[in-house]
Amino acid sequence: MLIEHSSSQLMAINFESPFQQVLQQQRPLLKSLNKAKKWQLWLSDRPMLKRSWVNIAGLDKQKVVHLSNLKNENLVSTIEKALKSKTCSYIVACINDLNEHDKLRIKQAVLNSDTCLLLVHDNPNQQTVQYH
Repeated sequence: MLIEHSSSQLMAINFESPFQQVLQQQRPLLKSLNKAKKWQLWLSDRPMLKRSWVNIAGLDKQKVVHLSNLKNENLVSTIEKALKSKTCSYIVACINDLNEHDKLRIKQAVLNSDTCLLLVHDNPNQQTVQYH
């Protein structure tokens, strides 16, 4: 499933990070996935998730895991491993510049998993947020 958000109203809001935007825009989905007894994995190349945002969104902070400071090449393999393990109710990953090979790897891992994957970017040149 691919959902693209590009409304000028949504882009006018200045979020501190792409993760804050996901928590705001996908709150009903995340809350429904929060009911599962699985981890909620957030992956990024730097710290992007604040505990206060998780609390405001109504998510179980005991299930939320944020792995930061991951290099782009490690992000793809971490996403693959998490999808294959099937221990997460969802994965939110902030990743930029996916090449075709990495897109194929992630797509294949998603097809073989029951985990929801949300890929976001923090590149200001891109105007849409994509959810897969």
